[in-house]
Amino acid sequence: MLRSVKGVICQGPKLDSGYFLHASARAWLSAAVNQDVQISAEKPRTVFRTNESNPASHAEQHEGQHYSIPLQEVKVVFPHGLPYRFQMQMKTFNESCLMVRKPALELLGYLKNTNFAHPAIRYVIYGEKGTGKTMTLCHAVHYCAKQDWLVLHIPDAHLWVKNCRELMQSSYNKERFDQPLKASTWLKNFKTSNDHFLKEIKTQQTYMWSKRESTEKGRPLGEVVEQGLTRVKNASDAVGVVLKELKKQCPLGSFRLLVAVDGINALWGRTTLRKKDKSAVGNYVPFLWLTKMEKPKGRVSPEELTLVHNLRKMVVNDWNGGAIVTTLSQTGSLFKPRSAYFPHELLGKEGFDTLDPFIPIQVSNYSQREFESCYQYYLDRKWLQHKRARTEEGRKELLFLSNSNPWQLERISAYL
Repeated sequence: MLRSVKGVICQGPKLDSGYFLHASARAWLSAAVNQDVQISAEKPRTVFRTNESNPASHAEQHEGQHYSIPLQEVKVVFPHGLPYRFQMQMKTFNESCLMVRKPALELLGYLKNTNFAHPAIRYVIYGEKGTGKTMTLCHAVHYCAKQDWLVLHIPDAHLWVKNCRELMQSSYNKERFDQPLKASTWLKNFKTSNDHFLKEIKTQQTYMWSKRESTEKGRPLGEVVEQGLTRVKNASDAVGVVLKELKKQCPLGSFRLLVAVDGINALWGRTTLRKKDKSAVGNYVPFLWLTKMEKPKGRVSPEELTLVHNLRKMVVNDWNGGAIVTTLSQTGSLFKPRSAYFPHELLGKEGFDTLDPFIPIQVSNYSQREFESCYQYYLDRKWLQHKRARTEEGRKELLFLSNSNPWQLERISAYL
């Protein structure tokens, strides 16, 4: 019978606490070399890396292999959007490597053959928890960035509907609420990824921010972004202006637009925000957490949030010249069963009807080839330090315990 992770760690000679971390470098290196020789004798190592770092060149022969993204490029393409644990892994390994997987290859194939004269096609990436939906989206974002697309990336839409303490009544529409801090953070990252576009794209109308401040017609779109950054109170409206201008100008053909939204089901779900006093007219609207048992009276609905209202318009495919790639997320989904992962379960009727028609792309657990590649990558980076984890028996045990789930494999390996 296969042992638990605890069994893998605890069996064998007794070791002092912290032995693996504090053993001498010489002894550890010697053991690692001997174990590498043992693995090589038992089974030839698969090719887990590829030198092809351009996503546009990725094909079936690269499936299951890791490709690296220069860290300086990561700062520009992904100022936000990468999962937290992947960011920690980048710091540990001192490199950024993504695995080329079949769902990503399918998605890239669609994007390469896009007919930009037709309405933007919507793609919905779905799958069980921890299968790699966000990383598939990031692969598509990297592809579009390398192809010089303008990337409008929303890294986690669920953050816009929960844990928000800066709700502010909109000056443009009294029925809506602004989230100035979240809006300004997004504008800052958006500017980092698309700075050269913001200098070239011009506004098509004049926008009044106050009696004294305005952005005139024909000015660079970057001035609108700067308005949201320097006047945080106007940040939510600045986001709305940016989205409006991009949607209007993309069909003209001067740039290609990728709308990438991680956790799009948040746009039609429920929020944790509830107005304490519906008649409050002050700058900041107090709220309470909404629990499952509370009635939704006075609850802030997603469409009342300025950011959500404007983002909903972007995922309606009444424009052309780009693509809309989204993911469904259970992690931040509010008041939904943990087992739910199909589009109709997470989107609900309103969300499903809004996105329909769309192309579904399912992300499953690792295939045998992908698991082996990930396992060998962890060995190569000396991430698996326990001597038994590096044997064939240990490999089979990791396969069983993780069930080839990428998230589970990473979590289990962190303790070895």
